[in-house]
Amino acid sequence: MTDPATGAREPLAGCEAPVRRAGALVARFEDGGLVLENYLTGRQAVVHHQLIPALAALTDPVPAHEAVALLGGPPAEPLLDELVRQDLLLRCGTPEEQRDASVEESWVWGPEAQWFHYRTRRTAFTYDLDAERDNLLAHAATTPPPPPFTDLGPPHLPLPAPLELTAELGATLRRRRTERRFSGQPLSLDLLATILHTTWGVTQRREDPGVGPVIFKTSPSGGARHPVEVYLVALNIDGLKPGAYHYCSGRHTLTPTGEAGSRDSLISRVLDAVTQQPWAAQAAAVFVMTGVTTRSAWKYQQSHAYRVLLLDAGHLAQTFHLACTALDLAPWTTAALDEDAAEQLLGITDPSELVLYAAACGHHAANSTTQGPFQSRQG
Repeated sequence: MTDPATGAREPLAGCEAPVRRAGALVARFEDGGLVLENYLTGRQAVVHHQLIPALAALTDPVPAHEAVALLGGPPAEPLLDELVRQDLLLRCGTPEEQRDASVEESWVWGPEAQWFHYRTRRTAFTYDLDAERDNLLAHAATTPPPPPFTDLGPPHLPLPAPLELTAELGATLRRRRTERRFSGQPLSLDLLATILHTTWGVTQRREDPGVGPVIFKTSPSGGARHPVEVYLVALNIDGLKPGAYHYCSGRHTLTPTGEAGSRDSLISRVLDAVTQQPWAAQAAAVFVMTGVTTRSAWKYQQSHAYRVLLLDAGHLAQTFHLACTALDLAPWTTAALDEDAAEQLLGITDPSELVLYAAACGHHAANSTTQGPFQSRQG
């Protein structure tokens, strides 16, 4: 059991309660040692490699004396107690063991999802705004923040000013549907510019004294860091050559990126990037969102910030859907991606820039109300 005052485990010496290896374990090398961590409880210990065979054999519950035998005989009783105190072994029937079993039973996703969720939930949050501000200013004085948006440099292809969206919000929300049928008609440059600016464009700039420039967009972002960038794959845009482009949100311009090729070749590579979802081939424009980790990590160095980066992409996807709906266009989004293929398509080589999410749009197909699980207006 756990001592509520100290959080320590009571020793098991002389106790025959069955024990088993915890299921929620991850291993890593740190400072030359092998560290095992129970990500449900946060306890961890450096273990000798000679213990690994014994731990591997303790998948199922065994009496404590059998566990001691596996660990090397009666002299190993203190070692057994220590492994239990560090939650590498669990005493059957304890709350820790029951929780471990419950997580294993209820999570159908693999251990990587469990580890990410439970490991990042133990983040200490503070709300002393003055202290946080002082720390941020001190950090900025020695390590200036990265630019708030990416500018790949010239050529900068200017885009038209965005159109004014006049659709009523309530009606737009009710009409929003994911569509997987597009007419094949080209998209005008005006409509493309409006989608890009409304979803990913900079709507306001400010100078944060002592920190640097801060930007605002139509979607919220953790700490106003706005780590999400967007790339356009133009398949059928009036006045724009088919190809891959980066959207510079601060300039409202496009910069060609990736490799040039024929439209058929481009479509083939888009299909590779979206794992062969065929409807993407008929879209007029495909957008790929990436996350610049250094932009968020400059302010938030806890692993929990990765959760927030993913949430940022979700905010932008909903804004994209609403912008397309307000413009009477058909929107579609997907996270089913081949990230290697997407990186090659877009020319992304920096490991701090992660492919997160894709979107596409086009004009409604004439039969866009056709029913079916993989047809339009189903999402």
